[in-house]
Amino acid sequence: MDLFHDNPLFSGIRQMLGAFATQQMRPIAMKHDAEESMPWGLMKSAQALGLTQSALLDGRKKLTGVDEDPDPKKPKSQARLAVAASEELAWGCAGIALALGGSGLACSPVARMGTDEQKQEFKKLLAGTDEKGHIHVAAMALSEPSTGSDISGLNTSARADGDHWIIRGSKQWITNGQSANVYVVWAQTEPTAGRAGVRGFIVPRNTPGLIPGKKETKLGIRASETAQVHFEDVRIHKDMMLGAGGSASGGLGDTKKMLDSTRPVVGSQSVGIARAAYEFLLDRVRGGSLHGTPMASHQHIMFELAEMNMEITASRLLAHKAAWMADHHLDNVAEASASKAHGARTAQYVTTRAMVLLGEEALEPGHPVEKWYRDAKIYDIFEGTGQIQRRIIAKHLTGQNPT
Repeated sequence: MDLFHDNPLFSGIRQMLGAFATQQMRPIAMKHDAEESMPWGLMKSAQALGLTQSALLDGRKKLTGVDEDPDPKKPKSQARLAVAASEELAWGCAGIALALGGSGLACSPVARMGTDEQKQEFKKLLAGTDEKGHIHVAAMALSEPSTGSDISGLNTSARADGDHWIIRGSKQWITNGQSANVYVVWAQTEPTAGRAGVRGFIVPRNTPGLIPGKKETKLGIRASETAQVHFEDVRIHKDMMLGAGGSASGGLGDTKKMLDSTRPVVGSQSVGIARAAYEFLLDRVRGGSLHGTPMASHQHIMFELAEMNMEITASRLLAHKAAWMADHHLDNVAEASASKAHGARTAQYVTTRAMVLLGEEALEPGHPVEKWYRDAKIYDIFEGTGQIQRRIIAKHLTGQNPT
């Protein structure tokens, strides 16, 4: 049920995706984590549920069977649907959830800034399969080796050349970076303009000079591919620049605004990981004994579980508040950052304490809590570190950036 309105749509989505996570994701989660492999078969079959790689461009109808109200002034439901869905899928497996939804990172700026022609071209590049029979995926190429959280300091450049742009540079830690059939590449078009000069470009995989690089070995979320991507004088037509005619509508400001929609989703994924570890521990406590007495009768254990329950609930409410604000066209910058930062902290706290309470058994590779513990850490790093989120919140409180 929607936490803010009595709407059965959200309850239905949770039930459907909760069952999908239980029946389809959990049984293969450990395999893909151990192999560090993408679940291509599941990604293909999940399209029947509306979990397409172009879901953000398709709208909600493929998932719910109902279109959004076309009136731009009326509340939407897409942000809340994404938050509700992401918790259930991350509960199943955070890595597989990112594999299922990783193309959404690239779809988001296209949906927000792209022309109708750009959206159609992007969807065309996501249609069909590759030579291996794998469905096509997309990649958001933003992060770089030397920029970290400062996305305004990009070194990748785009130089105008007649009706084209020449892109040169390297990207790192890119979701779907090695396998994508289309990339949204962020580059600096005017070095003297700073962040105002950053623009996004739609770049097909087969463009000469685009070179997928090394696949990264990661601590967690191993079922999601992360890789380097290199651009050696990649020539792309000006029509593939996001934003009308290179206006301010396609720049870094829109990129940051886009994160206000995606950060609650990331926060909700953290809730899914935390809930998975919490429920595993709770089941163990309900049926276990310690020193000849029921574990549930031991205060120190139950206080830990009570604390976990409070933090998970608080994180979930923060994510839904930020999504509700987005759906109602309200400024949610601070709330989006709070949902992301609090969710990440909760996932790390719950999985760490679950490891401690379970003891040595949880340290063994292949134990679900050990996996959730590894999966949790990245949520304090990608989509803006915890420090960046706190800086955003602090600026919202006072109007000044803390230094």
